[in-house]
Amino acid sequence: MKILYGIQGTGNGHVTRSTQIIDRLKKKEIDVDVIFSGCGPNKFFDRSVIPRATFFKGFTFSIKNGRIRYYDTAKNISLTRFKKDINSFDAAGYDLVITDFEPISAGIAKKNRLPCIGIGNQYAFAHKIPMNRFNLFARSVLKHFAPADTALGMHWHHFDQPIIPPVISDNVKPASAADKRLILVYLPFDDPDTLRNFLYPFHSYTFAVYTADRNREIKSDHNIIWHPFSKTTFYTDLSRCAGVICNAGFELPGEALFLGKKLLVKPIHGQFEQSANAKALNLLGYGSVITRLDKPFLARWLSDAPGIKRTYPDVSRQISEWISAGKWDDTTKLVQACWQSDS
Repeated sequence: MKILYGIQGTGNGHVTRSTQIIDRLKKKEIDVDVIFSGCGPNKFFDRSVIPRATFFKGFTFSIKNGRIRYYDTAKNISLTRFKKDINSFDAAGYDLVITDFEPISAGIAKKNRLPCIGIGNQYAFAHKIPMNRFNLFARSVLKHFAPADTALGMHWHHFDQPIIPPVISDNVKPASAADKRLILVYLPFDDPDTLRNFLYPFHSYTFAVYTADRNREIKSDHNIIWHPFSKTTFYTDLSRCAGVICNAGFELPGEALFLGKKLLVKPIHGQFEQSANAKALNLLGYGSVITRLDKPFLARWLSDAPGIKRTYPDVSRQISEWISAGKWDDTTKLVQACWQSDS
């Protein structure tokens, strides 16, 4: 079997999840070719699993100071290039397309009449799960951005819907001993000076702040340690920290829940998936939500918030087995198996 796998490169969660699944597929001797969109060739990914990839412009949101800038986003969109990238791709020899909410691969599947499987949190919004009332634009994006014949929507809880749990990376492992005063912070779209002002007053805690910049040097700044983006040190701090402060994406909150870390999320303003994820976390009691960098709220969260632990199975292995079986139009057994060990 030969698979074309499309990864949305705008978020690290898409890359982490896809890499885990691709690794499982390759171990079943399935041939997988990878394309990225929404990022450049300097995107960090595990080259031991994905030794080579093709990069396309695709679509991506422009974000500044934790807020989507719609005008800049619209200026950066080129439908002509998008169509050209799809039409010029040679899809001969592929048996299946998998898209992690990546539009180029979904377009290639449609043009070449190849079966397409969509995997990701965004596909869960087609079901009855907690979410805010989306406007017409948001609903249109979710429906048409990366359409698939079969969609595997993911969420932290099943909500009695045919969706599956998150993929947890093999790098996510509990530490032998946690540091009750260490807090992992990943808010890459917030202004660093504003973020420093938010964290600095809490001197009895150490904040390991990770940025999106891979070239930044590690710097100690009183109770704040600024880190470049690094998978190695990131997962070390994630395993031993007491809590996580991050945006309301999907993979990192799922990893925090898997490890039982207390969780504080700040959804990116204007991003409907993150708004919905924040609402779900709040309703489930899995984490706390802030819409701005609120120091009094942080003080209460640091002293009072509990950690909630969720147990998820090896979802990437179950997905790879389901894909290799070839019955892609039937997700019933996959969904049931994925939630059997959840608690």
